[in-house]
Parts: sequence; C-alpha cells; structure tokens
Amino acid sequence: MKKLLIAACAFLSFAAQAQQNVLLEQSFWKTSPDVNAVKAEIEKGSNPAQFNNNMFDPVVLAINAGAPNPTIEYLLTQPGNTVDKATHDGRIYLHWAAMRGNVELMEYLVAKGAKGNYVDGHGATPINFAAGGGQQNTKVYDICLAHGADLKKDLNNDGANALLIGIANDKDLALTNYFISKGLDLKSTDAAGHNAFSYAARAGKIDVLKTLLAKGVPANSDAILMAAQGGRGSANPIEVYQYLESLKLKPTVIGKNGENALHAIVRKPKQEDIIKYFLSKGVDVNKADEDGNTVFMNAAASNRDTATIGILLSSVKNINQLNEKGVSALAMAVRGNSPEVVGYLIGKGADINTTDKNGDNLAFYLAQSYNARTAGEFGPKIKVLQDKGFKIAAPAKNGNTLYHIAVAKNDLALVKSLEAYQIDVNAKNSEGITALHKAAMVSKDDAMLKYLLSIGAKKEIETNFNETAFDLAGENESLSKNNVTVNFLK
Repeated sequence: MKKLLIAACAFLSFAAQAQQNVLLEQSFWKTSPDVNAVKAEIEKGSNPAQFNNNMFDPVVLAINAGAPNPTIEYLLTQPGNTVDKATHDGRIYLHWAAMRGNVELMEYLVAKGAKGNYVDGHGATPINFAAGGGQQNTKVYDICLAHGADLKKDLNNDGANALLIGIANDKDLALTNYFISKGLDLKSTDAAGHNAFSYAARAGKIDVLKTLLAKGVPANSDAILMAAQGGRGSANPIEVYQYLESLKLKPTVIGKNGENALHAIVRKPKQEDIIKYFLSKGVDVNKADEDGNTVFMNAAASNRDTATIGILLSSVKNINQLNEKGVSALAMAVRGNSPEVVGYLIGKGADINTTDKNGDNLAFYLAQSYNARTAGEFGPKIKVLQDKGFKIAAPAKNGNTLYHIAVAKNDLALVKSLEAYQIDVNAKNSEGITALHKAAMVSKDDAMLKYLLSIGAKKEIETNFNETAFDLAGENESLSKNNVTVNFLK
C-alpha cells in the first residue's frame, strides 16, 4: 500500500508535464531506441521516471514494446526508477518483464532486489500475471520461484493459483503440466470452487475441455458463466455453449453474485445470436445480481448496439427498474454509453426524471461520462436529453447542479464546457455549498477557483456554517502544500 501511495503522489506531480515527454510516447519505443537515443531525449527534458495518465512510465512502455535490454537497464539507473516502483495496477517491473517472457531482464531485476512474490493491486504475483497473459516460457516461472514465489501460497484475489489462471491460454497443457510438476493439483479450485475446467471454458477451446474431462476434472455449471465472461476483448462462439450444454450443464445457472450468463454476454458487441440462444433457454433478462443490476442494465451501461438492446427490451418488465443504489438503466447509459442509446431508451419510455438514492439526477451521470476520450459525445448527449425535456440547468433533489458535480471531479475542462447552459454558478446544494465552496475544498491549484470567479461565482457567499470560500481554501492542505496563495478569494 505504501508503494501505491508513493506512486500515486508521483503521478500527480508529473501528470501535468506528460504531454511533453517523448519517453511516454509508444511510437518512440516502437523504433527500438538504443541508449544514446534515450539519453538524447532526457537531455532535451524528457523525464525517464514520469507516469502517464494510466500510471505507465517509460520503463514499462519500453518493456512492453520489446525495447533492447541495455536501453531498459539504462532507464533503471535513472532516479525514481527503483525495482520496487509500483506502476499501473500496482505492478513492479518484474511483473511486466515476466509477462513479456524477458528472462534476461528478469534476472537483472531480481539481482537488483526485485521480489518474485510481490503482489499487485489485483492480488497477482509476477507468476500469476505472466500465467494470465499466456506466457509459456517456464524459465520465467523458475526465476520467480527462486526469488520468493510460492505456487501454492501465491493466489490472486479470487483464490486462484497459477495453474487455474494460466489454463485458458494453455493450448496443449504444457504449462499446466509444468505447474503440476512443481506441486500444483490439476483438480485444484479457487475460493468459489471454480475448477480448471471452468477456467479453461473462458477461452472456449473445446479440445482442451475434452482433455480435462478425460483427466478426471469434472464439468460444473459455472463453466457456462466463465465462458460467458470470455477473454479480455474476446467472446466465445455459440458452439462453446452448445458443447457445454451437451454435458448436461444448465444454461440458466446462477452465479454466487446472483448473475446469469447474459449479465456478462450483453456487455460485448455483436452477440445477438448468443443472446437469442440464451433467451431461448429461459435465461431471464430481468434477473438482478446482488447489486440489483439486471441483464438489461448491463447492456444499457455499455453496449452501443441499439439492435441488441432492442432484443433484450422485448423481454424487459420495467425499463425504469432501479438497482440497489437507485440507479436506472438510463442513468447507466448516460454515464457510459452513446447519445444514440440514450435517445433510444428515452424513446422506449425510460424516465428522464429518475433520481438515485443519493438524490442525484441524470446530470450527475452526465458529468461522470465526461473524460478526454469521450468529450466529443458530451454535447450531443446533452442535446438528446434536452430535446427529450430534461432540464440541464435544474438542480437535483440534493441541490447539486452540474457545476457542483464537475467541480467535485476537479475537471476544469468539464466545468468550462458548461458555461453555455446557463446553470446558476452560485446555487447552493442541500448542504449549503456552492460550486466555489466545493472548489475551495478540493482544488490543488488556483485555476478552478479563478475560472469560477470569472464566470460570476460570488466569493462572499457563506456556507451554513458561516464559512466563505476563502475560509475553506485556507483549510485545504493541497493548496497550502503547493504554496497557492488564496488572497484573491477575500
């Protein structure tokens, strides 16, 4: 945890400069630069230890691009690039080198003190991370085992060992046999009881599944749920489900979190035939998982194909059903889907006046949808909502306006995009807080505060506790640590 906090602090201090750092550009690493090329960029001002927005630094980018090892080793001599430095998802460099199968670099890292049993933010050691990525070079695992890893003790957050994690990508079971030779049991299970057959079902390789059955690993119905999850960015064909059903596994199986197969399948694109298959088997679109999310909600949250959503909608009992947090399918679509899907749902009867249990309306989910990647959809999404009658400038039940929400995200670009919608910048929420008050509490510099003042925010307004923005800014540790003067708020 300490390493993660250190990494996060470093990220905050470096992120503002990321756009000028050539060493954070993947195109640079695709050229297989030598040490001199990297030195030249550092001399020009590029920071060899800086993180990008996803917590990848030049060392990780170099490893993943297959850069020459002397170049990577040079980067590792630079200040801020220690072998135990936590990067994306809390992984150290040994994780990335193991996944790439870079044995030479792994030996360099462990010689410098990297630990083979270091656990990342998802509970994975370098062995488990490499196995999950399909790495077949057993020397990778030998190195980790020689430097602290323990195959029986090193389990991920699901309680799965390396054999289970790696079997989905193990076409001929060579890696599986290696792990068995090191003491793991082919019939081992994770904390939920999922076995090797179920883990292999994720990849949908029927020949592997048949081999496991022949070796005495039983087929359980949860294999259908695992197959529905598929791999990262991939989905299984209908033949996989037909094979599993031929083994007397039930398509209607319910997981420990209350989910059925369609909860996962509807999140993926171009799954119409698979969806129809499961619907024909009696799988319920209206089934809610333990968080209250139905199959239809999951589709509305991320599937951009209105035809797919239409297939599901024909079986939906209540388009305005809420989950445990009071969030509707429409709110989820506003947060994570396209303007077209938002409009489609409203046209089918979705309630634009929905409010969640925190008192937030669709404006909150609209603000959550905004980021650099989706900024181009923000305006069109607002237009769809306005055309359907949503009052974009109206405060929510809890009094929050879009300004409150955008400021809480500390997103100046989002705040600036709201000026055209005539939202009251001085509105108080139910806690007596204005957007300027909120900015005074969460800002790390003076940019947000000065912008709000420039569009009419009144600095003399007091909270319910008779505090002004100046008073609140004086209590903001980030501003004081960054030596930001707030006298302009007096």
